[in-house]
Amino acid sequence: MTDTHAQQTLSLSRSSLLRGCFVLAAMMGGFSVALQAIAAHLPDHFFMPPHGRSMVHQAADITLWHAIAVCSLCLGSPYLHPFRCRIACIGMTLGMLCFSISVTLHGFGSLLIAPLAPAGGTLLILSWFITASCAFNKRSSH
Repeated sequence: MTDTHAQQTLSLSRSSLLRGCFVLAAMMGGFSVALQAIAAHLPDHFFMPPHGRSMVHQAADITLWHAIAVCSLCLGSPYLHPFRCRIACIGMTLGMLCFSISVTLHGFGSLLIAPLAPAGGTLLILSWFITASCAFNKRSSH
């Protein structure tokens, strides 16, 4: 195994930030599957009329897709620009949390943190653009 390959292999294990994002995203992925089951099986009176159930399903979908994206980004980090990759992981993780928790609670009738959804959604959008830029100008291994 070459020295460069060994460094790339150990990248996730050395970065507590990426490891934390990976663990949180994987847990959010699991929670999103559970949330889909809850949204599919709870009686209607648990949801805010008229579209509460749909909101919970949509929040779970967004969470699952972004959880997969964050895990993939963390695992691919050795091949990407290190600083931008970390920023994208943090932004996507925080955006996913803000958006999905807010929309889920709104679907159950709580408007307490509803204003977080637009901020979380904006953070997700910006994080995707940062993710796209991660492929360029990777730090040289020399």
